Amino acid sequence: MGSEYGARCRKCGKKFIVQDGGGFTFVQVRCDKCGHGRFIDFRDMGELHNRYIKGLSGSYSIATAQHDKHVQENYAGEPLTEEEYHKLIEGFAGRHSCGGHFRLDAPVRCIDCGSTDIEADEESRYGCCYD
Repeated sequence: MGSEYGARCRKCGKKFIVQDGGGFTFVQVRCDKCGHGRFIDFRDMGELHNRYIKGLSGSYSIATAQHDKHVQENYAGEPLTEEEYHKLIEGFAGRHSCGGHFRLDAPVRCIDCGSTDIEADEESRYGCCYD
């Protein structure tokens, strides 16, 4: 499950909101060059996500348990390991317009200066989970 929180750049002082992580029905990738985030719905990945679900020993999440069970019992495609799935997600996501690659593990960057030296903003610190 993803979260959202206030952050502050230690380099330039900019305060901004960070959205971090995927959810029950989508994955988040981030550009490894500029930090731009993108959410990809599992439905848009089609076979890719079904192949991953097929290889799980249980459901992906409680919210998708019924669907996942159906896929595991009825989907005829070859299952994927988590490592294979992650590589294929990044390939599916492609490149950002700045020239960077969308990655699952790309760091959060300041929206003004691009620094990765950020911290939770104590003045506006809050957290919320989304999905």
